[in-house]
Amino acid sequence: MSGPEAARRAAAGPLVPTPLAASPLETGPVAAGGALAPPVAGTCEVWLVPVRRRAAWAGLLGAEERERWQVLGGGAAADTLLTSRAAQRLVVGRYLGVPPAEVAVERGCALCGAPRHGRPRVADAAFDFSVSHTREWLLIAVVGSGLIGADLDQLDADRDADGLAALTLTPAERAAYDRLPPGARPEAFLDAWVRKEAAMKLTGHGLSAPPAAIDVSTALATAPTVRDWPRAPLHLTPLAAPPAHRAALATTVPVTHVRRRTLPE
Repeated sequence: MSGPEAARRAAAGPLVPTPLAASPLETGPVAAGGALAPPVAGTCEVWLVPVRRRAAWAGLLGAEERERWQVLGGGAAADTLLTSRAAQRLVVGRYLGVPPAEVAVERGCALCGAPRHGRPRVADAAFDFSVSHTREWLLIAVVGSGLIGADLDQLDADRDADGLAALTLTPAERAAYDRLPPGARPEAFLDAWVRKEAAMKLTGHGLSAPPAAIDVSTALATAPTVRDWPRAPLHLTPLAAPPAHRAALATTVPVTHVRRRTLPE
């Protein structure tokens, strides 16, 4: 997750929040173990993994990832890297039916060709997935039809919601935001932000697309002025999240059901 603060640096003009009344979709039972078929059309499988130190997972890292993890030392950033990269291999391996060590996740950017900052994907897989994290949680969202972007973010009392709203919301979203009582604005901003970030992850634009140019005030993410934005509809889905967090999905196929899954610890 790039985070709202990154938008301040990338913004070029007034940005947006909107009046979002996000209601989480139904979640299914937690399951673990065995090979998994990709989700059927309309279903998203969501894996929530606590971010913490798991030394046993270090063996799942590739050589370059292991070097980065060692350089980071024993702090929170190292725990996040280890949790994210190892969990991706564990989850993706379950759908591919192969050991985690055989999973090769590509991260090349489809827009600029850079090898390391694109959306994660697995060549020739029958599913698509997206990854997001906070200091406390990692989210991996998987669909078997179409493409997906997911974002998870944490409420922060020190975040300047009004300032970020001025940078990242569309004019219509900002007008709706300004009508809210002050106490409701931090959550409203974060609801809008995770929707924008999910859409930017799906398209691969990231913050190269000005968040203020992306409207998320309806069930679709639209950005008519953003170069290379998809012509097909991008469907937005609010997602149940851990306490003090907000999450959302953007998909090319509408999501009607969310199933929770978990990794064995």
